[in-house]
Amino acid sequence: MKKNYLFLWREVQIEKWVAAFYLCLFLIGVTSCKQGFDDDERFSSGVSGVTLESPKLDANNFVTLTNDDGTESVKVEWPVVYGAGGYLLNVKIVDDPSNPIGIVNDSIVDGCSAIFDKLEDTKYEVSVKSLGNEKLNNKEAASATVYAYSTLIQAITIPEGQEIAEFIKTNLQNSNEEQGFELLGGKTYQLNSVVDFDLNTITFRGDKLNRPTVVLGPEGGFMTQGGLKLKFINFDCTNSTRTGFLSLSNNPSESISTEALGYKADGANQDGYVINEPIIIQECNFRNIKNSLLYSNKKPWSLRDFRIMDCIVQLNNSGSNSVINLYHNESTEQKNGLIKNLTVKNNTFYNLQKNSSAYFIRYCGESNARPFKIFGNGDNSAILTIEYNTFSHVMSNKDFGNGLPNTNAVVTDIKYNIFYDVFRIYQAITSNSIKSTVGNTIWGTWGGTPNNNDTGGRNDKDGNPYATLEDPNFVGPFEDLELDLTQDKGGVNFTPRSAIAVQNKSGDPRWYE
Repeated sequence: MKKNYLFLWREVQIEKWVAAFYLCLFLIGVTSCKQGFDDDERFSSGVSGVTLESPKLDANNFVTLTNDDGTESVKVEWPVVYGAGGYLLNVKIVDDPSNPIGIVNDSIVDGCSAIFDKLEDTKYEVSVKSLGNEKLNNKEAASATVYAYSTLIQAITIPEGQEIAEFIKTNLQNSNEEQGFELLGGKTYQLNSVVDFDLNTITFRGDKLNRPTVVLGPEGGFMTQGGLKLKFINFDCTNSTRTGFLSLSNNPSESISTEALGYKADGANQDGYVINEPIIIQECNFRNIKNSLLYSNKKPWSLRDFRIMDCIVQLNNSGSNSVINLYHNESTEQKNGLIKNLTVKNNTFYNLQKNSSAYFIRYCGESNARPFKIFGNGDNSAILTIEYNTFSHVMSNKDFGNGLPNTNAVVTDIKYNIFYDVFRIYQAITSNSIKSTVGNTIWGTWGGTPNNNDTGGRNDKDGNPYATLEDPNFVGPFEDLELDLTQDKGGVNFTPRSAIAVQNKSGDPRWYE
């Protein structure tokens, strides 16, 4: 009889598939503990009548997950302990070891992994303990495995008494990897010259529960043409004479020109330089800034992402240098530049001087600050976000903004701010941008009542006025008072007592705490 080889081939293939299927089931049962603990042999592996050990943890057991809303979580996953009846998990925030904050408390995990929220610059203590299994006569582990997990980037500690610029110059490495430098909590340091981070991406931080103080000499300051995060530091700028506390490099690298980055090939028509990594100033306090907080150094710089968040910035500025200053009129340079995503949120800015010369934000001109002219046609948008800030005398007799792009490619969100003695905020809210201005209040003293030039008939896309006229009636003190860096809130008090601002919780949130 002639054999049907096709039929036999199919039989063999089916047998192979079935065997592979059951092998796969077996391997899943042995290597995975995501199905939970049901006390069967898969998770006992013959282990009975013993005192269990807790699973080991190291850095490889932690991964970062990105959530749908853009936030991040941490997933911790540990190896199965055979014969266990589950695990007891605790997760604490231990930024202040004497006052830990439990975020997962004695949670019984019927598996080998757990997820918790990931917060920036935070120290955690993660504890996992194997639980006993009565059915298998296994006793729980004598102790938990405890692991110190941190979302802080690793950093080199600058010793107390070491001048900052000299130390960083000696220890900075040119690298594509982010580097960190850390100051000791509560200590005072000197910065006598310019720290130039060049193209490197840097985190320069203090201790967020006990900020160190950096005292700037006449030439003290920072310079960069790469990503930079300044966090948890008090800066005393009383003696500084530099134009910019943070200056963008006066010798830009051609590797980050609009030509080299491919923006001109995509339709950009301006020569200039772009920093694509974020520059962030967060939870820092500043005393006596006489000139610019950010300064372009007379070069055509643009930033993709610049943020000032949770700061108190005390100005002593009577001159012509704006707080955020990308302006220059050098005949040898292109006159352009913008900040593509500018965020100013949860801050207090106040000035001790009456200023009729400087702006809060200044670019080189609205026509040369349009996003496509720098970033190309494929990246033709920008966002200006100024939310929940308290501004006092910033600037009292000069426009709040100058040279910002007037185009519907820009979204302008200026919301829930208190403007006290701030002149012509509409100059930062360009007419063609997509505007939202809900929740702002405004009042004038040095600059005069602002009703005619700030709120007179100007409304956002939803009909909200740019600002509502109201005296914030700050508790005080704040007039003519330099920031005291030894106090948590600087010795000033901008808590409003006015009805509309209080109802909206407008202004810097710290004054409601």
